[in-house]
Amino acid sequence: MGLRSIDNEKEILMEIAGGCEQAFAKLFHGYVHQAGHIIHPIIGSREQTEEILQDIFVKLWNDREKLVHIKQFNAYFFILLRNYTLNYLSVLVAERKKQQQYRLFAETQDDKETPVAYKHADILDKAIEALPMQQKTVFLLRAQGYKNPEIASRMHLSTDSVKKYNQLALKFIYRYIKVKETMLLSVVVLRLFK
Repeated sequence: MGLRSIDNEKEILMEIAGGCEQAFAKLFHGYVHQAGHIIHPIIGSREQTEEILQDIFVKLWNDREKLVHIKQFNAYFFILLRNYTLNYLSVLVAERKKQQQYRLFAETQDDKETPVAYKHADILDKAIEALPMQQKTVFLLRAQGYKNPEIASRMHLSTDSVKKYNQLALKFIYRYIKVKETMLLSVVVLRLFK
């Protein structure tokens, strides 16, 4: 799903680059509702959608001098939407994971295995960050408890595509963790025999 360009977009971008707030208001009103209709189904929260949009438009204003060099603003803006939304989902999943780890830590304060759980969570975080965008989005939405049909609807994909992206993400994460744990074990063994 793409974004429709607004009328006189090149001229508006040039005016914004010069600091024209009225031109920026035109750009804002031309894109904010389109963007909201893309982000809200994925995030599921009006407040968070508004926060993401606010961050994006603040970035656009702060980088306004660069806008004149963008050939297809609607494509550029769509990429900003995607990246900010994925970053939000990543932070949300990481926060939930840390809360779960804290609960685990609180429940098992005397358990000596807790530091290992933190290392595993750190490796998992890095594996998720390394995923391609579509796989990462599907994985993070699944982690939030969404089912494949819901994810397919939110991402404008088929249910089969969602299943495939999830399978690929899980396979990648499994391999990534296996490699990292093997490397950690090798380092420990090497240190023991020094």
